[in-house]
Amino acid sequence: MKKGTRVLLAAVTALAACTAAPTFAQETGAIWDNRPTLLLGEGSRIEIHARLQSDYLVRNEADPDAASLRFDDRLSLPRKRVGVEGMLFDRVGFQVEGEVGDTQPWRDAFADVKLHRSLHIRAGRFKVPFSLEQLTSGTDLDFIARAAVVTDLSPSRDIGVMVHGRLADKALKYEAGVFEVDAASRLWTAGAVRTLAGRVTLAPLADGKSRGSEALEISAAVLRTDLPEGRGGPSGHLVMGETFFHPLFVNGARTRLDASVAWTTKRASVRGELIRSMDTRLGQAIDGSDLSSLVSSGGYVAGLWHLAARDGHRYGHAPLRALDLTGRFDRLSFGSAAGAGDAFLNPRADRVAPIGKDAWTLGVNWHPNRWVKVQANTVREQIVDPLALLPIGTTPFWSTVVRFQVAM
Repeated sequence: MKKGTRVLLAAVTALAACTAAPTFAQETGAIWDNRPTLLLGEGSRIEIHARLQSDYLVRNEADPDAASLRFDDRLSLPRKRVGVEGMLFDRVGFQVEGEVGDTQPWRDAFADVKLHRSLHIRAGRFKVPFSLEQLTSGTDLDFIARAAVVTDLSPSRDIGVMVHGRLADKALKYEAGVFEVDAASRLWTAGAVRTLAGRVTLAPLADGKSRGSEALEISAAVLRTDLPEGRGGPSGHLVMGETFFHPLFVNGARTRLDASVAWTTKRASVRGELIRSMDTRLGQAIDGSDLSSLVSSGGYVAGLWHLAARDGHRYGHAPLRALDLTGRFDRLSFGSAAGAGDAFLNPRADRVAPIGKDAWTLGVNWHPNRWVKVQANTVREQIVDPLALLPIGTTPFWSTVVRFQVAM
């Protein structure tokens, strides 16, 4: 674990010791509900969780050699994670999770202290509060791959400190924090590359007990990140990983905006999200002058339909038990603020040629039981290149992947 993580976790643990008065109940032991759980007394527990995902590549037209791949080359294990999470004295939550066999195994490693029902402090390594889909666990995604705009423009995990909580009878959720990109040093070290993050979520409907129903959630978020000089702009990728837009030279600051909405019923759900990223390019022209800001944007609309109504049952009824159909359209595009002059893909071009990608995804999800999920997705991607500058062309690419997941 990096030094920054240890320092932040130690600070939060010390704070928790000052605010929590530990009390113990007689009930201790081990139970198994959805996962193995150790009961340590009143308000204290530790849960052990693990997940394994195995993907089989059926088709990938973007790679001309994919058709000749052998079975073992088509098979991959994108996630092999184990971890623990829990609560101490009904006051301090924590989670530690790592990827088995990875050279950089740590994913989540944080503590979360409850100071008041409307004020929590979280410190350690965790997801930056920005994108709705990025904040959704990979285990719970309705699609095998996240939308391109989320993968390429939204941050995932960094080391940081965040305050969060719910207000107005749980109808308003807020998150605000400071994070260090790549966590190479402490947050207060001079010259650190920091991200300031803020996100609010409005849940205007009531759920019978309080406001704040998950049936409808509307969110907005903003990030401001220090941007060191270099070829560190965002890049664009196809769903199977091929790059169609390469990073440009940037310098100054990156500002990202996000807006999302999620609507959920017993029979269906719909969610959508828009993301816009603006990178300044101070002193990045060949003659040392400033270039116009790089502008990257996109969004998605996704829907899920339960073939059998759940009606309070988690997986519905036979014969269509736990069978869902999914569909999504997503778009990602790159350009610049400059609207005059010739457009190029040169990494120091003032007017960046517009390049983008549209993708349609259709899928089926099946939950045989609470621990197992099987998914199949077919994706149609098409490069948007109005000036015909890319050698990849604009012919649509098709890809198909099947995933088998076990999670507890």
